[in-house]
Amino acid sequence: MLKTSLAAAFLAIMVLSPASATEDLCNDAHMKQMDEMIAKMTDAAKKEKATMHLDMSKAEMKKGNTAECMKHMDEAHKAMGL
Repeated sequence: MLKTSLAAAFLAIMVLSPASATEDLCNDAHMKQMDEMIAKMTDAAKKEKATMHLDMSKAEMKKGNTAECMKHMDEAHKAMGL
């Protein structure tokens, strides 16, 4: 049920967003959104993995390395079941 809720929330945000799904998700707004979604996770192992990848994604974003940022963002999404 939680997985479905998270997926529905993510999809709703993507659909309501003016940008396409191929847009660069390495921005402060998406990072904040991801932090909020991860905070609601109940599976400790998945939450830890998602947090790790999101932190790595944020570090790459600060370096301006969009490709690596997106790679870790994708891994964070996978850990969240998205």
